Amino acid sequence: MVKQLTALAMIAVVTIFVPAHAQTYAPPAPAPGPHDIAISGVFSPNRVNSDIEADAKKLKDSGAAPLARGRKYYFAFPMPAEFSALAKYTVFLIAVWTQKAEELPVKRIYIRANNQDVPVRKIASWRSEVDPNSLASKIFGANREDGFYLVPMGALLRSGQLLIDLAANRTEWLMLELPSTVAAANREKYPNPDPAPNAKPGLKALQELMQRKFTGFPLPESLP
Repeated sequence: MVKQLTALAMIAVVTIFVPAHAQTYAPPAPAPGPHDIAISGVFSPNRVNSDIEADAKKLKDSGAAPLARGRKYYFAFPMPAEFSALAKYTVFLIAVWTQKAEELPVKRIYIRANNQDVPVRKIASWRSEVDPNSLASKIFGANREDGFYLVPMGALLRSGQLLIDLAANRTEWLMLELPSTVAAANREKYPNPDPAPNAKPGLKALQELMQRKFTGFPLPESLP
């Protein structure tokens, strides 16, 4: 595990500002979902493409049929020294592939905890073409959207779930069961992990983290 910077990604092939109010929601909770694992390195576009291609190959080699959709996510913890400058948020890169174009764009990503849904704030998102000859296209779909999101560190340390709603056909798509395994292992590095109301990261600190860990992806020029 990297000493100064811990990052993680969901390897499963099934593959923010928090607003002042939260929607009360009390249906049966989704079944317990996937947990995270620690990985290291830089999460460049080439790495994301390579990782999803490897996932698709595993499925193909197992004899599984193509899936309706797939996803991968990566997130980087700030170094303790820059935690305050980032207003106690982490940065998530979330990539989604679908067989059906109408399922994109991603409608929302949100945290469900204590019978409430709290939206996660998107920094930016974009669509891209998938190589039709790639295994990722054949297994997960030719329609792709990537996006950067801000998730409060405190939410990663408490019970809950990180969920995705697509534009059509799929809601409450469970991405991560909380608390995060990796965040919990580094809890002592991030005291008082909840952002202040309406706090937002400094743009320069955010750009520096993204340039360091998500090299090759577009950097935001402003914050929403």
